[in-house]
Amino acid sequence: MENIITLPRLALSMGILLYLVCIWLGCPQLEDKAYFLAMLVMGVFAIAAHRQAADARFAGLCRLVLLLASGLLLLGVWNMPLALTYECLAVVAWFACMYGAARWPQRECAS
Repeated sequence: MENIITLPRLALSMGILLYLVCIWLGCPQLEDKAYFLAMLVMGVFAIAAHRQAADARFAGLCRLVLLLASGLLLLGVWNMPLALTYECLAVVAWFACMYGAARWPQRECAS
């Protein structure tokens, strides 16, 4: 049980760290770094909101926002003059963050 809890936390923290290092070293301008940071926050927020969604329409909207964030990330990586190593690592790290956020253990509400 302890291993199941630690794996998502490790994936999320290492994914965020790797993502930020790749973006910080690869992007020359501050606006580009802010764009990629916004895509990370947007994706993690969409997953966190989807896990708490009680309405099916809101859950569908959360999935749409996550799809939009992943598309914008891939489009931004495709158009940035980054080395191929930074591009691949940034995309893999972003998806590791999404995996860690999706598998993060939920707290049980005490009534």
